[in-house]
Formats: sequence, C-alpha cells, structure tokens
Amino acid sequence: MDTIILASKSPRRREILSILEIPFIVFEPQIEEIVDSNSRKVVSLVTSNSRRKAISVAEYFTNGLILGVDTVVVVLNRIIGKPSDEEEARKFLHMLSGNRHTVYSGVTVLDVKTGRIISGISKTDVIFKKLSREEIDYYIGTNEWVDKAGGYAIQKKAAFFVKSIIGSYYNVVGLPVETLYEILMRFDYFTANGQFHPLRKL
Repeated sequence: MDTIILASKSPRRREILSILEIPFIVFEPQIEEIVDSNSRKVVSLVTSNSRRKAISVAEYFTNGLILGVDTVVVVLNRIIGKPSDEEEARKFLHMLSGNRHTVYSGVTVLDVKTGRIISGISKTDVIFKKLSREEIDYYIGTNEWVDKAGGYAIQKKAAFFVKSIIGSYYNVVGLPVETLYEILMRFDYFTANGQFHPLRKL
C-alpha cells in the first residue's frame, strides 16, 4: 500500500484526511515558505510552496506519496498568509470585513519511488459580512486566528461572519479534497490500495 506522508504540521489537514479515512503519517517540512504580497503571482506561489514542501520531505523516505499543501488568501489585490500577531490579525479582519476574498491552495503529490510529481490548484471565493469593532475584538480574543491563513477559521466561530462561499469549503479549511482526489486518482491510489473503484457501479 502506498503510504500518504503529509508534509504539514496543520491539525486541520490531519483532521480532513482522518475524516476521509485515508491512512497517513505526518512529517513536517523544514523549509521556509516563500512569501509574496503580489496577487498576480498567487498561483505560482502556492504551487511552488506545496512542491517545495513535498520535495523537502521526500529525501527522508524510500517510498510513499508525499502530500504538500500551501494555502493563502487574496483580498483587495493583496496576498495575506498567517498573521504574525494580534495586531496583524486585527488588520486582516478589517480587510476581510464586508469584502469578497479568494482562498487559493496549491496541492502537490510526489511519488518517492518514481519521482513523479503532480500539482493542482483550488480556488474559493468567500464573502464576509461587515464586521463591527466588537465582533473583531471578540474574534481576536478567541485565538482562532493563530496559524490560520487569512487570520480566521471558517470551521469555527468565524462561520458567523461568512455570508457565502463559491467553491470548495474544504479549501478554505486548508485541504481541498476535490483537488486531492483528482491527483490521487492520477496516481491510481484508490484502486491500487484496494479501497474502491470510482467507476464501478455499486
């Protein structure tokens, strides 16, 4: 069986893989993510970061499928990642307030044995309600913004602020399962592991 090796420390990504009942192990990549605020480069940015994560972990294994993911938010033509402190988290929430923003994730799977590598992109638009100062203060106090792209967690209390989303919900959480599924299908992951055949009638 091809082992999925998650090149991430994100507990959300671990939780999603567990929900999908995809067996995996975790090996955190020891690299610095490339940071760029230029929204015109967002697709190449998240793709490059996800590939760098997968490649950096692959050197420690002789087989398996390495999964690297990178997620950022684009709002007001600017890329924002994870806030460094409360002040920046507050700034991000002010930017998101009453606006549409877009969540981009780069997803890369690398087959250690063959060196084959496939990357994909997921894009989701999210519209926030106009936030009051009290709402922003409240959310900062929850500490949910810590280690979250864009400074919020849609699966938690920030759900109160979301008017609508267009695209993958799981992409906003941190792992677009639709994109992952398409890539794993190209590696014949499910049939090779005897789990199921998506084209077979039940």
